[in-house]
Amino acid sequence: MTHDASLLTQAYDAMSCAVMITDAEGTIVSVNRAFSRVTGWTAHEVIGQSPRMLASGRQDADFFEAMWNALLTRGRWQGELWNRRKSGEVYPEFLSVEALRSAGGGITHFVAVFSDLTERNEREQRLSYLAYHDELTGLANRTLFLDRLESALSITRRKGGLVAVQAIDLDDFKAINETFGHEAGDLLLKAAAKRVKECLRESDTVARLGGDRFGVILPVLDGAKGAREAAQRILAALCRPVFLADDEISLGASIGIALFPADAVSAAELAKNAELTMAEVKKRGKRAFAFCHDAAPGAGERRQAG
Repeated sequence: MTHDASLLTQAYDAMSCAVMITDAEGTIVSVNRAFSRVTGWTAHEVIGQSPRMLASGRQDADFFEAMWNALLTRGRWQGELWNRRKSGEVYPEFLSVEALRSAGGGITHFVAVFSDLTERNEREQRLSYLAYHDELTGLANRTLFLDRLESALSITRRKGGLVAVQAIDLDDFKAINETFGHEAGDLLLKAAAKRVKECLRESDTVARLGGDRFGVILPVLDGAKGAREAAQRILAALCRPVFLADDEISLGASIGIALFPADAVSAAELAKNAELTMAEVKKRGKRAFAFCHDAAPGAGERRQAG
């Protein structure tokens, strides 16, 4: 029997989940090592105390009343909540509580088993972030870009004005990447992303659409002048040389601009027409920007803007 008790104690302390046992009144009578690892409190510090010492303050009285009612009526409760470590840090946990009863049916103890959800939540947040952002530059990706463009068009349909989309392609990036290496290419993309953002308003969106291509959304403009001035600022910023270690790299860009509602009626079409216009700029000599013609998307000539 002594051997069995010793084995159970070893197993209790070896558990990866934190365990806290209270008496029927809710006073802590035992905790395992994982409890101390998660909360920062030692067994000596918590035994004889109330679990309320772990409370984060994020759950209200109604929450704990519902938990207590479930324990008294069904004998168990489980769910997610926030608790506080000894350091003061608030953290999320998954908690499962079971009521232990005597042979006569009365509650003698409560056993709480919980696990820290911090790493899981951070991982989920990271995955969620990467679903809508470019990992290298931190900019919006194409998915978020089109989602924000849809929102901008919806607002403009109701309130009037126009929305401009700019498609930006770095000139000769492939040759630069091959000459200086992919690491230098990544640094160049980060520098370009930073420069474009610095040229725009807080309400504007900058996205990396893939490779060395960027997209800009300029929502709720009074006229084409705002789009032209933004393109001029971006072009000037991107044409400044970039210094990487001992190398001075000459950068440039080609920009195509499409306006809603003149050049397209949908987000996808507007983005496509901006990219088609950007391709025309590259054919004409690069380091310039142009507006999409007011004719049908993809048809007619493109006019140079300056």
